[in-house]
Amino acid sequence: MVLGQCPYCGGNVIAQKITAKGQKINLYHCEHARKERDINDDYVFASDASCRFRVYSNTFLRWNKRSLSENEMKQLLKEGQITIRLHGRKGTSEYFKHIVPDPEYGVSILWDTPID
Repeated sequence: MVLGQCPYCGGNVIAQKITAKGQKINLYHCEHARKERDINDDYVFASDASCRFRVYSNTFLRWNKRSLSENEMKQLLKEGQITIRLHGRKGTSEYFKHIVPDPEYGVSILWDTPID
């Protein structure tokens, strides 16, 4: 399913269901960010991959956000920045932060930017 345009190369961003470490998650990736297995059986970007935009839906699990939804990814691709809800260690406190596309990590949290 195409979610929008890649913020870096303009290609289509696709949602794909995968299993990673026994967990079913969504992978949002640019159509030009193809990976393949190398001789050590590790996943690496293919030699013809011209983009590196990839985001796993469980990327914010460390902050107790279970999943980045397809709707949130669509909104991020369209607007360039969205606000997400994160939770404290025990899941009791909640706070909001902006996220933006990042060329190295897929998405990044803007920790120092206050929410209006």
